[in-house]
Amino acid sequence: MANFPINQHEFPQRIQSIYNQIIQASNHLLEHHDLQEDALMCRDNLLAYLALREQNFLGIQQQLQDRGLANLKQSHTHILYTLEKILSHLNATPLSQDTLMVPTPAISKEILSNRTGDLFGHEHTNQTALMVTIDSKILSNSTQMEELLLNGMNVARINCAHDDEELWQQLIDFLKETEEKLKLEGKYPQKKTCKIYMDLAGPKVRIGTLPAEPIMVIKGDSLRLYLNPDMPGHSLMDDIPAGVPVTLEKAFRNVRLGDSIFIEDGKIHGVVTDITYEYIEIEILSPAAKQLRIKEGKGLNLPDSLLSLNLPALTEKDLADLPFITKNADIVGISFVHSPLDLKKLRTELEILNRPDIGVVAKIETKDAVHNLARILLEGFHFKRFGIMLARGDLAVEVGPENLSFVQDEILTICAAAYTPVIWATGVLEKLTKKGIPSRAELTDAVYGTRANCIMLNKGGYLVDALKMLSKLINVSEAETLPQKKQRPLTSQYGIFDTPI
Repeated sequence: MANFPINQHEFPQRIQSIYNQIIQASNHLLEHHDLQEDALMCRDNLLAYLALREQNFLGIQQQLQDRGLANLKQSHTHILYTLEKILSHLNATPLSQDTLMVPTPAISKEILSNRTGDLFGHEHTNQTALMVTIDSKILSNSTQMEELLLNGMNVARINCAHDDEELWQQLIDFLKETEEKLKLEGKYPQKKTCKIYMDLAGPKVRIGTLPAEPIMVIKGDSLRLYLNPDMPGHSLMDDIPAGVPVTLEKAFRNVRLGDSIFIEDGKIHGVVTDITYEYIEIEILSPAAKQLRIKEGKGLNLPDSLLSLNLPALTEKDLADLPFITKNADIVGISFVHSPLDLKKLRTELEILNRPDIGVVAKIETKDAVHNLARILLEGFHFKRFGIMLARGDLAVEVGPENLSFVQDEILTICAAAYTPVIWATGVLEKLTKKGIPSRAELTDAVYGTRANCIMLNKGGYLVDALKMLSKLINVSEAETLPQKKQRPLTSQYGIFDTPI
């Protein structure tokens, strides 16, 4: 990085310049994001971190390391504090400023811990919360509900894309009754309450009703997506390709030839070859090895087609479901957020329903949401309790599976800079949950997920086993952060300093 000065005189000036530019860039945005006092540190550190990202500081980073100074890339939760300490070490004076708050490392940890506890309801510690998706099957299995509560479920998730208010009420009543039963038996803490999280369905494009006869596709096949949801689906007929109805015709208004379309979180991938008023025809690019069945109700993703222009995050169904949710849930999740405007609309609706205090989670699952994450966070600070869900199923399709690892890491870092709790969702211990045996890769993924503040498990026949395993992984991972960490016997090096080889 020869572009940066390295002599003793110019190096402090370069750090001073970075600090000054962060202050100036952040101050420029303050008047546009006026917030309550309890959100100011979140706002100020987020803006400072984003301003740092706008500068090419990587060349400076090696020089800081050579001098034994702090790593700026790892100081995202206390940027200004770190820069001021570096300048002090270099005997340089930072620009005098009193507009931005300067949280210390200890304060930044406390803020995030408090905001996490406020949202998920557990004690204000660094404990990772556990969210579990429940559905109608659990109503006939009281033992499973008890085991979920006893093995660490902090938050029960209900997906409003399925079932109706009557079933949701049964699930909520069953959860509360089971909690009370366990408390009476002395098995469950008296002051503990499992939070209820309800996901708004959002504008999810799905496969419509299909016939009993399976519709199978493989690479090279053509498939018609009928824009009339009442159109009957069918397999290949003479010269007519197989066809399936889809919901939300509006979603396809910006589709162009060559656009990619994915079905069932990318298991089926096609490219648009024909567009008519009645259908969109795609050529299947994958699967290539064997045929896959198209399943009724599975989701579609159109990552190239500018859905946000036609599909607001809050649908008519969502608005109809909100009164029930605000009466019964502790947290509401808004799906397919594209911009801060979606959160502003939700905030207005919650104020009308007299529930501005309800926890809100914005699900990041579109390209637009990734690019607008900072703006979404700044808008989210207006809610009393706010978090982000990393919805990796749709997100992987939207950004490309090869980019998911980088993108989810960036989202975690930006949210940490904003002291905003994150839910690590989709595919967590999926094989264990569904088949009873974990893969090595998903165990590693679950441990990586402990960087988030809450981890979500989805439905499956081995859900309790998955929850127990996840609790073990979290306990092992969090033991690494304890001040008095004990040496692990599994990795001790057999007294290397006692008996040299």
